[in-house]
Amino acid sequence: MPFDPASSKEDVSEEAPSPHGTDELLRLLVDAVEDYAIFVLAPDGHVLTWNPGAERAKGYTAGEIIGRHFSVFYTPEERDAGRPAWLLGQAAEHGRVEDEGWRVRKDGTRFWADVILTAIRDRSGTLLGVAKITRDLTERRQAQEQEQRLLAEQHAREAAEEALNERDRFLSIASHELKTPVAILQLAAEQLLRAADSGRLDETRLTTGTRRILRSTQRLTALVDELLDVSALSREQGPVTRTPTDVVALVEEVVARFADAAGPDRIRVEAPETATVGGDPSRLDQVITNLVDNALKYSPSDEPVEVRVVDEPDRVGIIVADRGIGLEEATEARLFEAFSRGANAGHVPGLGLGLFITHQIVERHGGRIEGGAGPDGVGATFRVWLPKDVA
Repeated sequence: MPFDPASSKEDVSEEAPSPHGTDELLRLLVDAVEDYAIFVLAPDGHVLTWNPGAERAKGYTAGEIIGRHFSVFYTPEERDAGRPAWLLGQAAEHGRVEDEGWRVRKDGTRFWADVILTAIRDRSGTLLGVAKITRDLTERRQAQEQEQRLLAEQHAREAAEEALNERDRFLSIASHELKTPVAILQLAAEQLLRAADSGRLDETRLTTGTRRILRSTQRLTALVDELLDVSALSREQGPVTRTPTDVVALVEEVVARFADAAGPDRIRVEAPETATVGGDPSRLDQVITNLVDNALKYSPSDEPVEVRVVDEPDRVGIIVADRGIGLEEATEARLFEAFSRGANAGHVPGLGLGLFITHQIVERHGGRIEGGAGPDGVGATFRVWLPKDVA
């Protein structure tokens, strides 16, 4: 008899018999799940079914909870806010909604739950109920919170270490800068005393020594003022008191103060008749003073410093440019940090606080400051933009 391949195939048209119906299998599956609370709500939110996982998670037996409204699982705050009803509405409208938050057990303790509500409809679309699956994620949340606490502690330690490093850096720079004028003061005083003891204290020696002492005290005063400014700015809170301030008038006052030391016509000003902003006049004076002082210190005495005031519809610009030693590329990135000084600035005394203070003042006025090389690549140019609003 020839071999018939068809006769060797299994007959798959008949389904294997099952000892239980599909509904019974589904019930057994739900009852076997203990890690998830799986139950069905009536369309109005009352509990219709209950599985062992739900009893384990929420503490209620089936007899205690079936027939009660599922809002009992929510915190009083969420019940008052209407969240259970809102979730039911979302499931009915969209077919499914997922939520995460605190839930309440029978004994009043809380656990963090991930919840999925799925609408159950018949073939005609009628809403029969809502299936609710809840998983207790308290341990995972506690682990996340612990991780966040550890991360926050690490950041706090790093911030404290940075603060200590900044303090050490400050002490190093400040001690170096303060030693120089103090040493000059001491030397000048000793020279005057020796000249006086030997009877050689003539007018020339007295004048020379006095000038040295005066320059050193002025330098000390400037250093102390910078430190006090940083301290004052760190204590100031809230917005600045804004009063109508003529920037052009401030520029003219600052330039006039520098005129004797800088030399005639060294500072060139280009400005409209007036340009008014809302700000603190004394602080804005300090901004202009710091920028002009920097430009004079870092440029040759025979090169001009240019100061421009630009009056735009909603802001006023102050532009200070010099043709000095310029800015290194590495320095530009940290121009406005405290104690930041370029490698080519070593011959100019200072704490590296002037631009930091200027930046702080400009920001508190709602403005911005930019610094970079001059338009032809020579020297440095700083631009301050201040809003005109007075309120």
